[in-house]
Amino acid sequence: MLIDPIAGLRSPDGSLISIYIDRPHPFPMKMSALISDLLRPVRDRVDTFPKEVQKSIRADVDRIRGLADDLEQRSAPSYAIFASQADDIFVVESLTHPVSSVSAVGPRPYLRPLRASPRPLRGGVLIADRTRARVFLATGDFIEEIEGSLTADIGKSNYGGFSGYDEFTVRSRAEEETSKMWKEAGSILMEAHLDHSLDYIAIGAADEMVEEIGRELHPYLEGLYRASFPSRPQAMTDVTLKMALLDLRSEVRRNRHIALAGRVCDTAWSGGLAVLGLGSVIDYSNAQAIETLVVAGPFLRPGLVCTEFGHVSRTGDDCPICFGSMSAIDDVVGAVMELVVEAGGDVFQIETASPLDVYGLGALTRFRIGD
Repeated sequence: MLIDPIAGLRSPDGSLISIYIDRPHPFPMKMSALISDLLRPVRDRVDTFPKEVQKSIRADVDRIRGLADDLEQRSAPSYAIFASQADDIFVVESLTHPVSSVSAVGPRPYLRPLRASPRPLRGGVLIADRTRARVFLATGDFIEEIEGSLTADIGKSNYGGFSGYDEFTVRSRAEEETSKMWKEAGSILMEAHLDHSLDYIAIGAADEMVEEIGRELHPYLEGLYRASFPSRPQAMTDVTLKMALLDLRSEVRRNRHIALAGRVCDTAWSGGLAVLGLGSVIDYSNAQAIETLVVAGPFLRPGLVCTEFGHVSRTGDDCPICFGSMSAIDDVVGAVMELVVEAGGDVFQIETASPLDVYGLGALTRFRIGD
C-alpha cells in the first residue's frame, strides 16, 4: 500500500482508529474474535473523550467489527484499517506482508507497523562455473535473470596427450576465457547497481571458485555485503534459487542491522553527530535534525503529540509551537518515526540484539541542537 496518502489523514478531535490485523497460518481463531480482542484498548479509552467523539469511536468500532466475515473470506496475509466517522475517514487496505497486530486511537494514523516492516532487499546474484555464468536480480521474492546465459569457450577439458608447453598454452587460454566471462558477468551486475543501488552481492559457485569469481567483480561493488552459496548454473532452478536466497537475505539484513546499530552507538560514544535514548531522540526529531532513526525492536513508551504540527513530548500540556493542547498516545516512538520521515530522514526498526538495546533507540543526526 502507499503510505503517504494515509500519513496525511487527520482527526482534530483524536477519534482516528488505526488497526492492524495479522493473519497467521493456520488461522488460530475467528476473525470476529480477533478484531474484538484487538479493539479492546480503543474501547477501554472511549470514556476519556467528549461525548460526540465517543459516539464516533463507538460507531467505527461497530463498523470495523462488521468487516469480520468479509476479511475472513479474503486471502491477504494482513490488513490495515483507518476509521473516523467524525472526519469521514474509512480506509481498508490489504497488505502483502505480515505486520504486528495492534490498534490505536488518536489525532493521526498510527503507522509504526508499516514503518517497521523491512523494505525488500535488492540483490545481484551471479551463478557460475568455469564455462557458464548466469546473472539475476532479486528484489524481495521477485527474481529475474538478466542478459541471458554467458559462456566461455575453454576448448578441450581433458589435457592428456598435450606436451608440456601446449598444455600450458591451452590451460592459460581456458583461464583467460573463464576470467573474461566472469568479468563480463560482473559488469552486468555493476550496471544494475548504477541503475538502482544493490544491497548485496551473492555468488553461487563451488567453494573453491568463490574467491576467484569475487576478484573479477568491479572494485565499486566491494563495499556491498557479499555472501555465497554452493551452486552450479546448470542445476539452478527458480525454486532452488529462491530457497537459497531466503536464508541469505536474513543473513544480509541481520548483518546490516548490527552494523547500523553499532554505527549509531559508536558515533554517539565518540561525541559525533548521533544521540542515544528517547529524551534526546525526541528533542532532535522535533528539531528535524535526525538523518537516520534506529529503534531496538518493539521498544515503546507513552507520550503526547500535537494534532496540528506533530510535535512530540513525554510530558506536558500544551504544544510549544501552536500552544494548542497535546493528545495522549500509547506509542510516542511511532510519532517520532513520523516526524523523522516527514523531515526526509530514514527509519529502521531492528530485531537483532545490539548495544542499542540498552537505550531503546538512537539516531544519526544532521547537526547538533542546543549548543
